[in-house]
Amino acid sequence: MKQIVRTLLVLVAGFFIFLFGQTIGEHIAIQREIRQFVQRGVLDEINSTDTIKYYKVSRETYYPDELIRNPFYNNDLSRPGSAGDIFVTQQSPLVGYPGVHEFVTFFFGGHAAVIDSNNRVYETIGIPDADESLIDVMINGGRNTHVTGGTYNYWLDSTYRNTDNNDPSYRAYGNWYRNEWVGLRIKGVTQQDIDEALLFLEDKAVKESQYNFLFVLFTKNRYYCTDMVSRAYESIQTEAGKQKYNLNRDLIAVTVNDLILSKNTYISYFVTTKNNVKHVYYIG
Repeated sequence: MKQIVRTLLVLVAGFFIFLFGQTIGEHIAIQREIRQFVQRGVLDEINSTDTIKYYKVSRETYYPDELIRNPFYNNDLSRPGSAGDIFVTQQSPLVGYPGVHEFVTFFFGGHAAVIDSNNRVYETIGIPDADESLIDVMINGGRNTHVTGGTYNYWLDSTYRNTDNNDPSYRAYGNWYRNEWVGLRIKGVTQQDIDEALLFLEDKAVKESQYNFLFVLFTKNRYYCTDMVSRAYESIQTEAGKQKYNLNRDLIAVTVNDLILSKNTYISYFVTTKNNVKHVYYIG
């Protein structure tokens, strides 16, 4: 019996060592892709201010043959993204839970969403209301733990969070949603593909498809945020009836790292914060 337990412990330890090493490799690869994107950015001196700097990455130098889209909705620099864009952040929302926050940020990432044609957001969030129990929500669903559409685009809103020093998220991220996030687009995507992905998401929002708390186990009608994003595009088929896109690199749980490093995506935005100044890199 002791030998069996010892073997199991060795296997578990080996799995986590492998997972840790793999994830480190993913972070290195992501930083390399971000660096290559940022190096192409040219400062937009006209629209930049003391608190936010904009850098245009010319599409002629970065995936020039992809579908052309406006980088900002109605030229409003506080509303980044075009229909079908995927926004992701590695930074966890669980800032108030030391250890858990770092674990989620490192291994899974914090959130993912898709922009619709009106610059609104499709997303799903697994945070029960204060009067709901987590167990009950996991089994029966919650009031707000489901796919939603029509949420305003908060990703570059400088007033997203109230000034509250007692809020751990405010202490970590200030008024902005996150300190750092990445925008992604699908390689070779067509307008029809984008429309199909958005129809998939609209269907799940209307049905209020619940959050999938099991993560590694795929469920037909439940989705966590990155899973929702990947399955929206993976629902698209070629004329031969085959799956056109694959955003889940390892075919296990879909992480933010998977979405960024997928062979079917490329970086279209990168937003970071340095010395309380926001730096926004975008394809224009």
